[in-house]
Amino acid sequence: PQCSLKLGPRHAIWVEQSRDWRGRRRCRYRLADLPQDLLRPSPVEPNISDPAALEARLRALIGPEKKGARSIVLVLPDLCVRATLLEMDALPSRPSERDALIRWRLEQESAFPLAGTKVVAQLLAPKTVLAVAIREAVLGQYETVCEAVGLYPVDVNVASFFLWAAPIEAVSPAEPFAWLSLLDCGFTFAIHHEGRPIFLRTKIQSGTGREGVFHDLARSLAFFAETHPQVSPRRLVLISEEPDADLEQRVTD
Repeated sequence: PQCSLKLGPRHAIWVEQSRDWRGRRRCRYRLADLPQDLLRPSPVEPNISDPAALEARLRALIGPEKKGARSIVLVLPDLCVRATLLEMDALPSRPSERDALIRWRLEQESAFPLAGTKVVAQLLAPKTVLAVAIREAVLGQYETVCEAVGLYPVDVNVASFFLWAAPIEAVSPAEPFAWLSLLDCGFTFAIHHEGRPIFLRTKIQSGTGREGVFHDLARSLAFFAETHPQVSPRRLVLISEEPDADLEQRVTD
């Protein structure tokens, strides 16, 4: 797809790729502010309080409708899904049996009922699986709004996973690094080592202001140190909607 739509509690962002007469790729984006509480990310409850109001905002953002649905990449907030790293003793060779085992393990470890839930899994290592669960009702809300404005999501992703590739390519695979995303009022913390995440935690930011974020980070690092004493990351990739020199300084100290 040449177009993508990023949705969050504060903004909607529309991105279009094209090529000029020389064949060089161009990327243009437009941003629209969203009213408070119009979109509240949750892995369980409906996210969009007023679909008609969001549709109106998206029509104004995207511009005149074209004939036929446009294929897009849809990027959702991290808090829309429940993501878990699973360490498996063994994985069945049959896809149906493998999917059933992953769903069972995910339900046991995340205490997240999977009835009416779509689960997507990616094998990161021979015995490590990244499982992402989203309620069909939650995903259906977003898809219905997109279809109402002439968009067809053929690829659905979440913000942090969509952005992971850049730092992974920039850092040596042998060098562990931490990833902290504060997008969309969420807190996604991961430790990457040998080209893949080995620790993952996603939650709503604690309290108000950056003090809560710092305590969430400190607790996450302490838990990681207990479970992975052999790995000590020295770099932190921080993704935030607003520059935060105070948080950067506290993390560095």
